Amino acid sequence: RDLGFNSVLGFFCKLSSGAGEQIITRQMFRLGQIFHLPECLTFYYAHVGYYMTQALVSASLPLMVFTWLIILSSDCEGAYRAFANCPEQPASSSMANLLSVWFSWLMVMFLLITSFPLLFELAMERNFKDAIKRVGKQFLTLSPLHFIFQAKIIGYYVMNELRYGGAQYVATGRGLPTERRDFIGKPADDYGIKGSGKDAQGLYLDYAVHTYYDGITLLGGCFLLVLAGGVPDNKASLTFTWLSLGLTISSWLCAPFIFNPYMFKMASFRKDLRAWWGFFF
Repeated sequence: RDLGFNSVLGFFCKLSSGAGEQIITRQMFRLGQIFHLPECLTFYYAHVGYYMTQALVSASLPLMVFTWLIILSSDCEGAYRAFANCPEQPASSSMANLLSVWFSWLMVMFLLITSFPLLFELAMERNFKDAIKRVGKQFLTLSPLHFIFQAKIIGYYVMNELRYGGAQYVATGRGLPTERRDFIGKPADDYGIKGSGKDAQGLYLDYAVHTYYDGITLLGGCFLLVLAGGVPDNKASLTFTWLSLGLTISSWLCAPFIFNPYMFKMASFRKDLRAWWGFFF
């Protein structure tokens, strides 16, 4: 049956931890030794490569922003004689030219191509018109935000397993997709939350370490980019670059609340606000 946002991510948490555990086994090492290159690449693509790719994709944008900031802060300054032989083009224009090639209309093509398997499967099962409607409905219901968040969760757990180990069974549950999860925890009668430890769980505590901290860091990095002059006046377009950053930041910070049923219902919102105030203050 249909699963809710947290149940789906709990399922991928279990899969990612298991895949990370398998990467470091002797059996995986031996398979890599005996496989020929085509079989090895096929096995990698169909198994651990998927999880490693999610981790690398999630780490790519923060790394890009960090590198962008370093290059901007290392730019030449005309007030110093040591910078007399600087290139004519400033660092902001060089980065803009580079990023305008990396993030171009090809990104839209990539999104469409990744939807082709679903499109053709539905076209074969039903008809092409229903397939177009289904794929369009996915984009209209903000599925890119969900998959960006899912990639972050997968990358976090597979890398966490490679670093520290300790994979274990995760009881994902089969809760109804219409069940609302509290923001901080079960609201108390006055202010604060009921219980402590594992009993005090909510959307904030569920994903703070996984996505919220990195999302705020990435958002702060974008503000620093603007302050450091990362938006030049030349013709290089950074529209798709900022679109990618905006989608990633929005997903890492807001996706759990967007896909939480009845999240913004006024009565529940007031209870969450009281619980938040009691939890922090």
